[in-house]
Amino acid sequence: MTPQRTEGRTALLVIDMQNSYFDFPELEEQRESVTAKVNELIAAAREGGCPVLLIRTQHERDRSTWTVNMHDDGQGFAYPGTEQSQYVAGLDTEGGVGLVKTRDSAFFDTDLAARLRNLDANRLVLCGISTHSCVAQTAIDAFAHNFRVAVARDAVASENADLSQALLAFLEDEMRQDILHQPDSVARLRG
Repeated sequence: MTPQRTEGRTALLVIDMQNSYFDFPELEEQRESVTAKVNELIAAAREGGCPVLLIRTQHERDRSTWTVNMHDDGQGFAYPGTEQSQYVAGLDTEGGVGLVKTRDSAFFDTDLAARLRNLDANRLVLCGISTHSCVAQTAIDAFAHNFRVAVARDAVASENADLSQALLAFLEDEMRQDILHQPDSVARLRG
């Protein structure tokens, strides 16, 4: 007889809420509102005893961590110690655990899956920037690692609205991931 898997915990992944991503005018317009929504989720996670992982992108000046398109363009970003790599002003980071990534997915070449398993977290709520790239790719890779995922629709933003909508539909339809509005995201984290 196969043992039943226990329900485990829910973890909140806060993705790329850092200055470099808000250089896009479309995202800068949403910075305050998205930060407020993300902070509400962080507070709910704290209340519900859910781990909070603060995930940031960071690249090395020596090009060793650059993506193909960064090499093509001859330009990197979010170098350690720069303003670009810092969290956006007003983001509640208290009690969150940091994780640095170099690709869109927070799972790529990091120990995120092991950290989540060590925390007994098998359900995730994702929020942050950008919906169509880093959030979506992290959600897809979470599916590959057998985590149950919900995307907090009101606490994500993107500079490409059409692509974001398409990817949210894909995550919901194909990956069977929940796309939740803010009250439902808060309720899930509070447990």
